[in-house]
Parts: sequence; C-alpha cells; structure tokens
Amino acid sequence: MSWAAVIVLSLALVPIRAFGYGYTADEVDDLIGGILADKLDESGADDVQEWIDGYLTDKAGVMSEWYIIALSQDGVRGMESYERALTDYISSNTIHSATSREKLALALCAAGSSDSYIADILDSSVGENGIMSRIYGLHILNNGYTCDKYTAESVADELLAMQYADGGWALFGDYGDIDVTAMTVQALSPQYSERADVEAAVDRAVDFLSRKQMDDGGYKGFGKPNLESSAQVLTALSALGIDCCEDERFIKDGNTIIDGMLGYRLGDGSFCHEAGGGFNETATVQAMYSFVAYKRMLAGKSYLYIMDDRQELSQKGGDMPAPATTQSDSAAVTTASAQNSAEVGLTTTAASSAVSAAHTSASFKSTATAASSSVSAADSSAHITASSELTTTVTSAATSGGVISAVTGGRHGGYKPIAVIVIIGAGALLSVLLLALGKKSRKNFIFIGAAAAAGIVIVLVTDIRSADEYYGSSAVKENTVGTVTMEIRCDTAVGKSDSEYIPEDGVILPVTSFDIEEGDTVYDVLTDAAQTYGIQVDSRGGSKSMIYVSGINYLYEFDFGDLSGWVYHVNGISPSRNSGDYVLSDGDVIEWLYTCELGHDLNEVYEE
Repeated sequence: MSWAAVIVLSLALVPIRAFGYGYTADEVDDLIGGILADKLDESGADDVQEWIDGYLTDKAGVMSEWYIIALSQDGVRGMESYERALTDYISSNTIHSATSREKLALALCAAGSSDSYIADILDSSVGENGIMSRIYGLHILNNGYTCDKYTAESVADELLAMQYADGGWALFGDYGDIDVTAMTVQALSPQYSERADVEAAVDRAVDFLSRKQMDDGGYKGFGKPNLESSAQVLTALSALGIDCCEDERFIKDGNTIIDGMLGYRLGDGSFCHEAGGGFNETATVQAMYSFVAYKRMLAGKSYLYIMDDRQELSQKGGDMPAPATTQSDSAAVTTASAQNSAEVGLTTTAASSAVSAAHTSASFKSTATAASSSVSAADSSAHITASSELTTTVTSAATSGGVISAVTGGRHGGYKPIAVIVIIGAGALLSVLLLALGKKSRKNFIFIGAAAAAGIVIVLVTDIRSADEYYGSSAVKENTVGTVTMEIRCDTAVGKSDSEYIPEDGVILPVTSFDIEEGDTVYDVLTDAAQTYGIQVDSRGGSKSMIYVSGINYLYEFDFGDLSGWVYHVNGISPSRNSGDYVLSDGDVIEWLYTCELGHDLNEVYEE
C-alpha cells in the first residue's frame, strides 16, 4: 500500500478538526454514525429502525438499554416494540439488583414509556447498592419522578457527604476514582446552578478530573488507560456545559478528551477497552452516548439523562408516568451515608473491569467469549440446554415439564423410533384423508412430506427428558482432552442469613472432577455441574462479550451488601477474563467463591 493510501485511510478513520482543538457537531455525528454502521452490519439490519425493532428489542432487559438511551437522546423515536419487550421482560423476571432496576427504568423513560415501574422501584432501589444506586436513582428523580423516601435534594445530600478530600468519589478506598466521580457529577449537574453546596462540590470534582487527565487527553481507571473513563468524563463535562475541546483545563499537550478517545477507535467505527485491544461492547456503547452527550451540549440541550421524551410529554400536557406515591416532606432522607460502595457483580476481581463497566451496572465482567449455554423456558418448568450463544439460566427448580437438550446424539433417545413412526403414520393418515376428500393436488402431499421430514429431523437432533432425568445426569464428553476439578463455596455468607441455600459449612459443591473437551471454558464446567448436581446457576449476557454469572444456588450478587457477588479462580488466580472465555487445560483447578467485600475477604476465609 502506498503512503498516499495510508494517509487517505487514516484521514477516513479520524475526523478532521474544523478549527482549533474543537470538533463540530457534524464531526461528532460522524463518530456516532461509525458506531451505528458497525452495529447495523453486525446485526444485519438495513437501518436504525430495523435495528431497534429487531436486535435491540430481542435484547431488551439484557444488554441494549444504553444504546436505547443514546438513540433516544440523539432524537431517534419509534421505540414502541422495544418498550413492549422491556415491560414484558420486567414483568416476567425478578430483578435482584437495585441499580439494574434503575437502569431498566431509565431505559423505559428514554423509550417514552408511561409505565409506573419507573417510579415504583425508587423506594426499594435508591441507596440499596451503594453509590451507584444513588447516582442512577438521582437520574430518575431528576426527570420528575417522585417517591416516599427520597427527593432529588435528599439524594444529592447523601452524595455530597460521600465526596473524598481530593474532590472525587469512588466505590471504595480513600481516594477518588475517575469513572465514579464523573458519573456523580452527571447526576448532580441539574442542581449545580441551584445549590451553592452542590456547585462547590462539583467544582472540586472538576478540578480533580482536570488534574487526573493524561497528556494524550485520555484517562486511567484503576491505573490503566481505557476508553470508558474518558467517555464518562466527556459525559460529565457536557452535562455542566463545559466544552472539553475549548476549556484549557481539559487540553493537555494540545490533546482533548475526544483526541484521547480516538486512540481506541477501531477501523470499523467501534471501540476497544484498552489501546491495541479488540472490539468491546461496553467501550463502544459508552463512546456512543458520550458523543451524544457532547453533541447535545453543543446544541444547548439538557444533559444526557434528562430524557427528551419525558420533557416533550410534559410540555404537551400529556399523560405522565404515574408516580408510585405522593412525595412526603417528612419522608425525605437527609442523613448522608458515608458508605463507599457500589453495585458490583463479580466474575473477576480485576479492578479495571469494575469501573470501566460501571454503566453496565458497575459489574466486574470481562468482555470475551461465552461458550455453551442454557435458557430458562418461560411459563413452564422446562429448560433448553443448547450448544449456542444465549443468555443462560440453569435451575434445579423444575418440577414439571421436560428438558430439551438440543445436542445431536442425546443419550435418552429411546423414544425416538416411536416418535418417528408416529410422525410417518400421521403423515400417511393425513394423506389418506385428503384423498378421501378429493383434494389430490400435488402441493398438498409435498407439504405433508416436508412437514413430516422436518418433524423427524427435530426428533433425531433433540433429546427430550424430564427434569429428574436431566438433573443428576452427567454431560456427555465424547472427545475428552483432560480433567479439571471445581468447587463452589460461599463461606463468607455463612451465619449471615437463615437461607436454606447457604450450607452450614459453606460448601455448595466440594472439590469435584470434570472431564473437558477441546475448547471447554470455566463457564462450560459450571453448567456441567449445574446439570449433573442440580445446582441453580443464573447468568445473563446474550452475546459472546457479555456472559455474566449473577447467582449460584440461589445466592445472588448484592445479597450481602454492595460489594458482594461471585468470583472465580483458576489455579489460585482470579483471571481478568470472562468465565466463558477462559479455556481450560488438563489439571486446572477451578474455584467459584462468594465474596461480601469485593474479594478482600477471600484470603482470610479460604486460607489454607
């Protein structure tokens, strides 16, 4: 390739500045458009509306909420199908995490919903999972929703009391963190011009963010440069009306925050988490909505989380989402909490993953490959166990119905000859009936033959079993390449609850051997254990990059505080990879451990 071609390609990937340090609205639009083009190509959609009605609607409640918020605040409408899908998801699932409930409420608000869920969850969610649940709750309250226990002012009081001496906020520790500080500023921004104490606190936070900016314009999170930290700062400054490309406090060595972010941009328009890495869903969606936030600031619009649909409905005098209750002045909470915590769903103790993923419920989850999976079947006690890439829930609670194992060559195939005979017989009987009725068109018989053939194929490639047959049976491993061991323990939760699912010795699964095949991952072995020993496993994700284990044996993240959840170790080390991406080797030792203190309590409890 000639140097001229290289230069042309480089210019195509990075917007040319119109003047000075700044980026025009059109240039920011190009960045947003690059992300959308990549997502449309990935999903096979022809346009944004098809992407919303198809892919995002299918993922409602699982992974699409931040895209919906970004699209809505960028002026996209027509989200009725997504709204219906999300309300269906909410009504048919128990949302254990307070910040997850708040995130879904924000997505409903962005989609123009009038569902009472948005306000109903406030009393039970604000502050329940530490600082993150206060931040998300304040976003909802800033949109005019009310509840008995909290007001926007009272939640702001709590956040102000949690500010560190250096001007920042954090999930834990003694010093401010970039992501959490920026996200707190976003939530406090509507009160900036109304309260002197908020203004003073936010000004200290802005100084903190300016001091922490790197020479390339970007930011570090937990000591590592990453895209998401910069995206959060861009969103925060835009909420305050600060143009990061014009304010000298945020231009270092001639580089702006957006300059720093473009170092993570990939050739297809998407973004990576760390420089030189591959596509990362969390980084991409956070880049997208931060660009939307900046674009809104340039246009003089409200900050990202003041939903346009909500404001438009109010101005038109339309039906507003009904609040759960009438606000009670006496119920306003003004006692500030000094708790330094946040919602943390743990599949790894890599701290950099925690904060960079803050807008996906501040969960510790790597973005990598999720291998085999299972899906809980709605409205029945059946389960589908499939070798595909899907959101998973493996549960031992099934008491009726059956289990369909969509794996060719199932071991419980004794019913198959009978089923094939029944299908053939039914086809023959239907053919005779058509002849008797004088309907001799060849199309009818071709259709019957095709339907029968399809039915036979389904029978041959599935394995239908009762729940009792499914649980207690070992997963078939035909081409084993070794053996690993795994144990599942919750010692840190012993004595803290009378739950029947917490064993007195903390051992959910003792050290147990499992055969592995080439490419098997930690998550594969966990699902094998769920099947073999009837252990409930609740996970979500819906894509290779988002698989996340939230509960094992009915013990969930946040059940014992803001920093509680599941982590896994391999050979005594907590990998910085998703459990669905960690490919196992012969002899590996796996531990799934429940922590109540972000992993800090594990050494004491599990020391030999």
